[in-house]
Amino acid sequence: MRGLGALAALLLSAGLLLGGNGLLSTAITVRADLEGFSPLTVGVLGSVFFAGYIVGSFVGPLIIQRVGHIRTFAALAAVYGVAPLVHALVVDPAVWAMLRFGAGICIAGLSTVIESWINERAHGAQRGRVFSVYRIVDLGAVTTGQLLLGVVDPWGFELFSLVAIIFCLSVAPVAVTTSPAPAPTEAGRTSLRDLYILSPLGLVGVIAVGLVNSTFRLVAPLYVQGLGYSLTDVALFMAVAILGGAVLQWPWGGASDRFDRRLVILACTAGALASGLAMTLAGGWRIEMLLLTSFLFGGCTLPLYSLCVAHANDYAERGAFVQIAAGLLVAYGFGAIVGPALGAGAIQGFGPAALFWYTSVVHGSLLLFGLWRISRRGTVPAGLRGRFVPLLRTSPIFARLPLAGVDQTAPAAATADADAEAGQPPGALRPRRQRSEQ
Repeated sequence: MRGLGALAALLLSAGLLLGGNGLLSTAITVRADLEGFSPLTVGVLGSVFFAGYIVGSFVGPLIIQRVGHIRTFAALAAVYGVAPLVHALVVDPAVWAMLRFGAGICIAGLSTVIESWINERAHGAQRGRVFSVYRIVDLGAVTTGQLLLGVVDPWGFELFSLVAIIFCLSVAPVAVTTSPAPAPTEAGRTSLRDLYILSPLGLVGVIAVGLVNSTFRLVAPLYVQGLGYSLTDVALFMAVAILGGAVLQWPWGGASDRFDRRLVILACTAGALASGLAMTLAGGWRIEMLLLTSFLFGGCTLPLYSLCVAHANDYAERGAFVQIAAGLLVAYGFGAIVGPALGAGAIQGFGPAALFWYTSVVHGSLLLFGLWRISRRGTVPAGLRGRFVPLLRTSPIFARLPLAGVDQTAPAAATADADAEAGQPPGALRPRRQRSEQ
């Protein structure tokens, strides 16, 4: 426990950062709707956030290499702390879009600082304990952040001030920690073409997750408000969905380790499709039924990202696990850039229920693609599949924490992706053993 205690300050900063970021995202959506922003404008605000996030995932390590972890965290947290205050001072879509782009850069860089630091200080058997605690911190912080929305009136200055206070407080634990700062690290880079050659379902699945999950997190408050529910109901709706994803990821992950992972991905996708279709009919429901459906939707959509990453890992040399996770995180970001604008545009054109018609189209398309992929190649034998790891989509460095404890030097054994018959480009990702597709 001594090692975990040394990381307590970093975990506290992470909790404040994640909780404040989750609260700010929902608060901006709610306030924008109250200010009369169109749903499409709200969606664009979400899209530019993820555009900034993609930029930040590359810029963050460069800043760390130049000035170190503590100074990077302090600088980015200070900039991010200013953003919610400017939201309250200047209510203008163009200004808010610039702020959200900058916020994406900041959160990617801040997450990189925290996670690279935790990763380097967690060793051996301690790594699993630290990973579990970090997941608990993430769940608790984000859920609590959502619930604060129902306590503070979003019409006033107070909610944005509260977020700014949380971001400012996140600097203190990192600034005073006695844990030595790690050496700068950089996640490996992988082209989307290499990832598709390695695992078509893994790559397409992650992009689909980006199209849906980012939209849900940033646009779903418009859906709940559009149905006439209160702000407290909005907060509960979002918090329960996150809780569903946290609770149900373990049954889904355990099943994927025992059975054909592709079938579990398809079952999870079918559950997301069914619960999404149910929410297209939710007008006039009691709040308890809406929350139950939200729990099921979150429980099926949120674990899909980790399932797709685990599926891609099943077809690669173990030494490429971190590289794959980093590349798929970027692919998720590209889907997340497009998704909020599409989902919000659907609401603007066809009403609140159209949000889940949109998610149902995405999930239905993924379901069909997965069925086609199953017809194109066999499964990886159960004894050769990797272990499911629930991943956060915060920074490419996070993949090093849960995966660094896995033996990445073991010999290759599983069947390779059938689409590699044209030849895998040398150097980057190599499937475990290539064969031609019949």
